[in-house]
Amino acid sequence: MTAPRLTTPRRRRPSGALGALAATVVLAGCGMLRGSAEDPTSGPAGGTLHEQGTTEVEIAVGETAQISLGEGSQGVGDAWGVISQTEESVASADVVLGEDVYGTGGGQDAPGASMPYAVELTGIETGTMTVRVLYCTRAEIAEDCDQSKGTLDPPVDPVEITVTVR
Repeated sequence: MTAPRLTTPRRRRPSGALGALAATVVLAGCGMLRGSAEDPTSGPAGGTLHEQGTTEVEIAVGETAQISLGEGSQGVGDAWGVISQTEESVASADVVLGEDVYGTGGGQDAPGASMPYAVELTGIETGTMTVRVLYCTRAEIAEDCDQSKGTLDPPVDPVEITVTVR
């Protein structure tokens, strides 16, 4: 008769699915996960992504919201920029792109690849303002900029958004 062999239980390694779940939990806890553009979700600063074509938004003081401008490519010269604001003291307005757009994975990093663009608005003080955003190609953002190239069909209409901060 042989003596019984003592073995140590094998430790199981987490499967790929468990590893992905763990990474999701960690990223969500750090505020690094964002939802899809179809389902407006909170971003890292509590912001929301609104669909392209939104012309009015209401936010609280300190709240951030984004309005999608669709996709474009910096590699071919696409650029969006804030051309004017009626009351700069009411909210800040900037154009963000790639991974800074809520609810997106960012976009590709290859030359000419498309990436998402959005207008980001953050409430500063109670009031109402209008922000005007313009699309230009291979030129600085200016009222009379060139819109004859790029990935969007020219001319691209300016985007005007009425922002009410409560």
